[in-house]
Amino acid sequence: MAIQPLLILYGVIAFSFIITSIFMFKPKGNETVHIIFFWLAVALASLATFINATAIPAGESVKTIVAWCGLLLAAVGIIVRMIAGKTNAAANILVMLSTVYACVCYFIF
Repeated sequence: MAIQPLLILYGVIAFSFIITSIFMFKPKGNETVHIIFFWLAVALASLATFINATAIPAGESVKTIVAWCGLLLAAVGIIVRMIAGKTNAAANILVMLSTVYACVCYFIF
């Protein structure tokens, strides 16, 4: 019974992830739009990782640590973005991989 709301939430996150990914890599666009969608992708990665890590039972600490490690990709992406000072494809890919990692880990663990 409780699995259905989480499945719906992950469906919404996946749909938002696809839309965010499209607009992050849109070649022609305002830099402000790229910044907004980059930070939206970071928020989605954080949300998916939080749901994933808190859904794991308390006795399985190794799986919880592995789930939280997904945010390392987003953190590296943020650092790359801040060092570059502008839209950077590597930073966008790292943040996207962080979201994919969190969603995949949710269904594996």
